[in-house]
Amino acid sequence: MKIKEINPLADYYYNILAMLMTHDTLVRFGPDLDVVPQLAETWSCSKDGKIWKFRLVSDARWHDGYPVTAEDVKFTFNYLAGHNITSGWAADLIEDIRINGSEIIFRLKKPYSRFLINAGFIVRILPKHIWEKINDPQKAAADGMTIGCGPYIFNSFNREAGRIFFDVNNDYHGVIPKIGRIEFHLYQNMDILTMALIKNKVDFFYKYASGYPLQYIKQLEKTNGLKMLEADALGVPAALGFNLKHTPFDMIDVRKAISLAINYERITQCFLRGNGYLPGPGFVPPAFPFHKNFSDLTYTPGKSRKLLESCGFKDRDGDGILEFTGGNKISLDLLVRGNLPGNNQLVKLLTHDLEAVGLHIAVQYVDLSTWINFLDQDKYDLVLFRTTPWGMMMHAGYSSGYFDSRRKGGGVIGNISDPDFLFLCDQILSTTDTLILEQLYHDLQSYYARHLPAIPLCWSKNIYPFHENRQGFKINQLEGGLANRFSWNSLEPSLSSKSKDSKTE
Repeated sequence: MKIKEINPLADYYYNILAMLMTHDTLVRFGPDLDVVPQLAETWSCSKDGKIWKFRLVSDARWHDGYPVTAEDVKFTFNYLAGHNITSGWAADLIEDIRINGSEIIFRLKKPYSRFLINAGFIVRILPKHIWEKINDPQKAAADGMTIGCGPYIFNSFNREAGRIFFDVNNDYHGVIPKIGRIEFHLYQNMDILTMALIKNKVDFFYKYASGYPLQYIKQLEKTNGLKMLEADALGVPAALGFNLKHTPFDMIDVRKAISLAINYERITQCFLRGNGYLPGPGFVPPAFPFHKNFSDLTYTPGKSRKLLESCGFKDRDGDGILEFTGGNKISLDLLVRGNLPGNNQLVKLLTHDLEAVGLHIAVQYVDLSTWINFLDQDKYDLVLFRTTPWGMMMHAGYSSGYFDSRRKGGGVIGNISDPDFLFLCDQILSTTDTLILEQLYHDLQSYYARHLPAIPLCWSKNIYPFHENRQGFKINQLEGGLANRFSWNSLEPSLSSKSKDSKTE
């Protein structure tokens, strides 16, 4: 996580630290995805899903002593909308915002059942008295940009050493942490970080939305005093997406054939080192509360080849590569991010399996910005991607944000324009009834299983190492791992090391 500047609206990774440490949101989501009060002590929604009311706590204060008010909340949403931050979704969704004492009322342009997660949790509330003076948040370097109202206060950033320091806020309106200082140490690579853990120079590992890379786990397991927490991942560590606008992926039988050509057990053993599960066609991992069970995806290459041949593809010259009906050989462009650990190995496994059934694969390794640009411009046939816990929750939830064609940018695929799918997403967004939502999410997963807009290559567990002299860590995958508000509430100072009585790293 490379942090270049201490600006929560301009630096992506510092924005994550602000969420963890210094800036409160209206609500939080617990480890089990239950809604937890934060700046809002109560909330309600109208039956039509268009009016959301939040009553703020009375004793929250900014780190510089000013009280937190409903005006700050209204200002934050208007400021984000006015500066087109995070794609300007607030302006597209919110009709107006009204204040009634400590109550703030959002009137939306359309029903939106996901307001708690997509607005109440995501938006870090800003102090109006500071940010109203900042005209360009992307270029700001003003005093006070780090001020929030959360349980920790920004202390300093040593750019050369890669150290960011936060001190406890003893005036916090919620649970005051018992750990007086938390230091984030930034490392250039996992080899150096792993040695720091082994030598007890740091207490635990954090990388947003990522468990510890599995190739290092055996090394850590041999270290005295290191413990591991693990959880079934909310994200999909590797998936294969289709460009449904390109031939032959507009044919469901071709997508089914590719799903049958992949050796999922070998991917789980090699890519995840056995620390995962065989996936199902419903795409959504079993960690989700409304997960629908399907039979595992199966590896049957003979059936895959027959299905491809039934679509009219033949190997007429006997070189092992299938040809279109017009005679041209099938060559598929696979778009891959070159900077993600394990992708090289995964590509080798995939190309081996697909070429074994007669599909030639041309791999495009690109950086993140090019990868996103190629997705937006449909410059791919197949794309290797992963999903994060937050990505699985965005839009209508359950990975819909990755597939809905009305969404573009930021690495979403946006490959489903089918009115049935779009209507299903809109139904989810228009109801807050739990029983109805459960059925709709089952329907959504059934849609993925029938149409295969993408294939999950594996489901995984995330592993999080920490030193046993630190007790009280909680896993919260939406907040990215062991560093989260629930850990801060329960962590105890070390009893075994006087040098770490009041800080953790």
